[in-house]
Amino acid sequence: MHLEVILLLVFSITSLAEAVKYELSVLDEDIFSSCHDPDPSTLDINGLMDFSDLTTSMDADGITVKGNTTLVWDIQQKDRVQMNLNLSYLDRGTWTSTVFSLSSRDFCKVMYDKNQLWYKYWTEHVSNDIVDKCLNVSGTKMVYKTFVLSLTANVVGGALREGRYKTRIIFRAYDSSGTERPTRICFEVQGELFKL
Repeated sequence: MHLEVILLLVFSITSLAEAVKYELSVLDEDIFSSCHDPDPSTLDINGLMDFSDLTTSMDADGITVKGNTTLVWDIQQKDRVQMNLNLSYLDRGTWTSTVFSLSSRDFCKVMYDKNQLWYKYWTEHVSNDIVDKCLNVSGTKMVYKTFVLSLTANVVGGALREGRYKTRIIFRAYDSSGTERPTRICFEVQGELFKL
């Protein structure tokens, strides 16, 4: 093999392996918004958690979060909770799906898993001992250490376009027979994505 071909191959592999760091600047200090055109029986984030004891404030470093939330979703403790997350890009006034999505067939098994995307931004900051509780245990209080929410990520193998993005998160609950519960949760997080 010629030296030029080898160098080109090494350069191509190296450029794919290098990560590009991005930050999502959340547009609303309340963080979450309702999904547009939800299916009937769909609740927003307030159908999942009571936020009356949580405060958020936005500054240049991100969103400072302190206080606690209480789970209020009216499902059963033995229900399996499924989570789907999709990232969309605002392209000329139209939300366009990207290739980035995430799903968990049994979210309760991985809610506190340190290797999961949400851990760094959410469950890592829960200070009370409720690791055995999930979104299906209504009345559970999640007490948070005060933290600054700064949404940064390293993307490997391709660049994202800077601009407006939204993440749509849907939780569904299924009883022991596999039948979906009548209510589901849908909420969004919107922000501007910047390359750092």
